[in-house]
Amino acid sequence: EGKRLEVGEDENGAYRRAVNKSWRRLILWSRVKQGETERVNDRLEEEITKVCVFGAGSFGTAIATVLAKKYGQAKVYVVVRNEEQCESMNAKHRNPRYLTDYVLPGNVVATLDPREALEGCQYVVHAIPVQASTGFLEKVKGLVPKSVPVISVSKGLEVGTGLTMHQVLQRALGEDQPLVALSGPSFAKEVMEGLPTNLVAASEDENYARSVQAVFASPTLRVNTTRDVVGVEIVGALKNVVAIAAGIVDGLGLGNNALSALVAQGTAEIRWLAVRMGGEASTVTGVAGVGDIMLTSFVNLSRNRTVGVRLGRGESLQEILSSMTQVAEGVKT
Repeated sequence: EGKRLEVGEDENGAYRRAVNKSWRRLILWSRVKQGETERVNDRLEEEITKVCVFGAGSFGTAIATVLAKKYGQAKVYVVVRNEEQCESMNAKHRNPRYLTDYVLPGNVVATLDPREALEGCQYVVHAIPVQASTGFLEKVKGLVPKSVPVISVSKGLEVGTGLTMHQVLQRALGEDQPLVALSGPSFAKEVMEGLPTNLVAASEDENYARSVQAVFASPTLRVNTTRDVVGVEIVGALKNVVAIAAGIVDGLGLGNNALSALVAQGTAEIRWLAVRMGGEASTVTGVAGVGDIMLTSFVNLSRNRTVGVRLGRGESLQEILSSMTQVAEGVKT
């Protein structure tokens, strides 16, 4: 018995030593990675001097704010549509139409002139609603530098063509333009407030996805990467349709059982379609998929869910849309 006990103690001791060794390696690895991240951030803070954001809606404003806070020495130009909005953002540092309660960083610069915003910029963020993108891109396509990555944060499918935002950008800017889709569960209000958020950068070229990851990553914003542009964009567009349906269920008072069943079935159908179109099933079950579907379908801040709730309560679609100041992309999709 004494010998068996000694053997058992030796085994337990070896196990503990192995665990401690693994833990020390993990801590060392994390410190190395943290050091690498800090060096990359220091380099980017020196290199990035100008970013252009197309669109001053809620998410365009939030993204501009995130970048302006991270790169305090850089200018973040935001292309806006009207003089009033431009003057307010530059003089009062507030967007008079969206996220009006928040003060914008001083290095956010609004402009009506795309040429001014694009000249010398190192990244372009496209935050124009999908249905208005083709018309806008026709006006600016000759001004966009061919080597500068264009990051799309718009979600939806173009009416009439069924094209995703990636395809709309590619059609307008050419196949050689570096493109990245940035998507995931992210209400603009919470991004603006610096609450923890997880996004996914998708690009056919992994180097561009990793570049965008480094540019946007912060203590409150985690960015994953993938090459599955199709999966990210399809689920990003169709989750808005599911959210409208989820809102209708709530508006009709059909209960939580029906709501969860509808969202689950909608997710399964999105997964089926995304895979048939060349996307990956794992994308749909990840942050940019199920994560975004849950946020949009279950939380009252969702514009698309709100449209559904009001439809379920008996309002007409025309009444709902005419009273909204923001775009619910799921309606057109």
